Amino acid sequence: MFAVGDIVGSYTILAHLRSGGMADLFLARRVGAAGFRRLVAVKVVHPRHAGDEQLLRMFLDEALISARIDPPNVVHVEDLGELGDTYFLVMEYVHGCSLAQLMRVLGKMHRRLSPLVAVAIAARVAEGLHAAHETTDDAGTLVHLVHRDVSPQNILLSHKGHVKLID
Repeated sequence: MFAVGDIVGSYTILAHLRSGGMADLFLARRVGAAGFRRLVAVKVVHPRHAGDEQLLRMFLDEALISARIDPPNVVHVEDLGELGDTYFLVMEYVHGCSLAQLMRVLGKMHRRLSPLVAVAIAARVAEGLHAAHETTDDAGTLVHLVHRDVSPQNILLSHKGHVKLID
């Protein structure tokens, strides 16, 4: 398992962001030549799933298929790594919050998204889904990708106003 301060290849783990059923998500810094630095998100399979062949296959499939999707409304996959028997997926880091987090905060304030903002977010999500559905293999054949968990927690909103679909 990764921990804050660990150095994994060219990535330094900075913070634990959250845990899910299959993996943990970390904030990391990628360091490269000539002082290159970039924040990334690192998704690491839970150690308890290391022996689960089906779950590992799903994780690897997610990485390999996600790397083929490159529109602005889908989180970009940068790398798939392996350290010992642990796989990790490196993705662009979206500085912001999920739609679920925004809706929770608005709810506590007894407010809602304006219809105009809600439609704009939905349109960007639809663009990301369309790009995913149009994903092809190396031969140009559709892979028939379907996102099975379009939910507010899988829609990220950046501080710069970008809408990104994840998972």
